[in-house]
Amino acid sequence: MPSHYDAEKKCRVGTMDEDQFYAECEKANGAYFRSLISAWIKTGGTLKWGAGGAGLRGNIYKKETGVCFLAPQFAGKKDRIELACTALVKQIGKPAADKLESALRAAAGDRVLGKTMMSIVQPGELPPAQQNKLTKAFTDLL
Repeated sequence: MPSHYDAEKKCRVGTMDEDQFYAECEKANGAYFRSLISAWIKTGGTLKWGAGGAGLRGNIYKKETGVCFLAPQFAGKKDRIELACTALVKQIGKPAADKLESALRAAAGDRVLGKTMMSIVQPGELPPAQQNKLTKAFTDLL
């Protein structure tokens, strides 16, 4: 079933697919997400589609890890990459999580919001060099 908002449950339900995901993204962000997903898969990562977008997963330190979630705009939120930093520390360790966070903040600057739950908003609007650094920060995990 395609992803949709369920008013009774007050959340999205179903499973989003690639077509729905890109249809709901702004054009520039969709182009960046395509590039990020392609680079992620080429370096050995996997995707898991959910009700609100796609999760980047990978084998990090010999452990299957959910790294971040790519989400199109919805309910007043802009296209974004979301990371649960506290969970990442538990899964990959503080040094690796701190290194990733530092690299993401350096690449995305003021588009990074939050600390324990980090969002990188409108990544497709970053200049190409910053987009490349952002992608590299993720793919360097694999």
